[in-house]
Amino acid sequence: MVELGRKTVFILPSKPMLGLLLLIGLLFLLAVNFQNALVYAVCFWLLALLLINVFYTWRNVAGLQVQAVGVESCFVGDKAVVEIELSCAPRQRKFALQLSWPDEDSVQVNLATHNTVRVKLSHSTAQRGWFQPPRVRIASAYPTGLALAWAYVALPVQGLVYPQPLARSFPEHDLTAQTSQDGREIAGGSSDFGGVRAYQAGDAPKHLHWGKYAQTGKLYTKTFVDYASHALWLDWDSLPIPGVEVRLSHLCSQVLAFHQAQRHYGLKLPGVRVEPGQGEVHQARCLRALALFGVEDA
Repeated sequence: MVELGRKTVFILPSKPMLGLLLLIGLLFLLAVNFQNALVYAVCFWLLALLLINVFYTWRNVAGLQVQAVGVESCFVGDKAVVEIELSCAPRQRKFALQLSWPDEDSVQVNLATHNTVRVKLSHSTAQRGWFQPPRVRIASAYPTGLALAWAYVALPVQGLVYPQPLARSFPEHDLTAQTSQDGREIAGGSSDFGGVRAYQAGDAPKHLHWGKYAQTGKLYTKTFVDYASHALWLDWDSLPIPGVEVRLSHLCSQVLAFHQAQRHYGLKLPGVRVEPGQGEVHQARCLRALALFGVEDA
């Protein structure tokens, strides 16, 4: 938590205040020239009002406590939403506080009826990986607009930016093979007996079905199959497309599609392996791996 104080809050006069100071200077010259006590009184009264206004404008920002709550994850091109908590002492009131980033969204906050309030600011993203929000500007011209007080606060939080999903995804892995209770059946295996077929030239003698030959007098060959799990693998190496970011975007769209379809899937990246699973936690784990691929170590 950061508390804004004397060393962090800056204040400058606005253009109307500069004009008013020029008017006070002219009135003071008239008072000196004509030795008019009433004009002297007006000059000092206006100057006192300006000084009081500067103090209250500074005080409206000083004493504010700022704490970063967190950053919501998003995809590249979307806006990352940063949640910030503002608070002040029980007897203090803060009005017209403007939180903003240059060329980004801004929000105005009042701490009048509550001493603590949470606000959300969004910032655009341009690349995947960790998003570190820049310093947020907190400013106020309350109560008269004659002076502007401001401070910059660094937000020690970061959020994940996932690859941008492709609008058009490439075809899935081949899922046309037959399925069994053990999983997806792969012909030409070697583990489980799959049946018999007519003998073909070149078949290994150890695979001949001699019992069938004794019954029919014809040669038959035993066939074997292997079984693969129903879980699908999103494999980096199986993608026939060039480019790191394009591959990550494709895998990202597949993760979202498989999660929507409630399928059991895993993810394979160079040096990274996410075991098959399903659900919100598994999707977040896969998206995190895609977002930090080649970034986390750097």
